[in-house]
Amino acid sequence: MEQNEKIVISMVGLPARGKSYISKKLVRYLNWDGLKAKFFNIGMYRRNIVGVDCDASFFDMNNAEAVKARENCANEAIADLANYINRIIYILII
Repeated sequence: MEQNEKIVISMVGLPARGKSYISKKLVRYLNWDGLKAKFFNIGMYRRNIVGVDCDASFFDMNNAEAVKARENCANEAIADLANYINRIIYILII
């Protein structure tokens, strides 16, 4: 891999199917292999911004307030990703 190459891997799927588990293992392996990698978890942003007490209505597309909160969480993660990708991190997993 060339020094100026950057890779973003996006994990998408149903809840509790192993996305975070696989991502953490992949970051661990890539770091061990000498590549700089970082893991971003939108759920961590949601818990930090909104809190841990989110019921199913938080994920309802008809709940305008929740949609705005979810977009805010995603924007925070993307801003952090952009910050890291412009620095020394070569592989980002979100």
